[in-house]
Amino acid sequence: MAIMSKSTSLIDKALAFCAGKFGGAQPVGDAGAWCVPDRTELIRILQEEGGESDPFLTVAALLRQTIQLTSTSDEEIAQAFGPEVSMVVAELTENVKFSLATRKALRILVMPSLSRKAKLVVLAEIIETVRQIGSKTAPKSWSLQHKQDYFVWSEKAVAAMGNINPTLFAVFAAEIENSKLAVKSRTGSAKVGN
Repeated sequence: MAIMSKSTSLIDKALAFCAGKFGGAQPVGDAGAWCVPDRTELIRILQEEGGESDPFLTVAALLRQTIQLTSTSDEEIAQAFGPEVSMVVAELTENVKFSLATRKALRILVMPSLSRKAKLVVLAEIIETVRQIGSKTAPKSWSLQHKQDYFVWSEKAVAAMGNINPTLFAVFAAEIENSKLAVKSRTGSAKVGN
């Protein structure tokens, strides 16, 4: 019971930390550049769908965009949450000075060398984004080409991960097919993804 209490306390601390950094709002990326996964949905995907209960993984997923989108340093994260969380968050932080296309290419290039925890966070983000693209409330700013490009990129990224969680891989495979079909039915496009 003390372990669960410690885990819940750590997650609550991370949620409060994010609320302070983002003013209580979800992080917002470049307009139309990407879907921003809901932090609590990432936790749900990792824990409920993927069976991943490691509290440090959960905290890293919550803090994933904090360095990238705020003035938070990796030292600040290490001080508040320890070196394990800090290292995973640092692995996930992209250099926003690069174009989105460059960041996506780099992500695939470095994917095999990421830690298992970093890969799991990316996989959960990809699942959530694929779901958003296929939903009726998909970002209106995403063109059909943007959606197709994301489907192709996400399949390459997931393939580059290696076998980290067979259940989440199966979830991804089902979700990408569902989203491709949903986009195809709404746009009438004969080709969505590969």
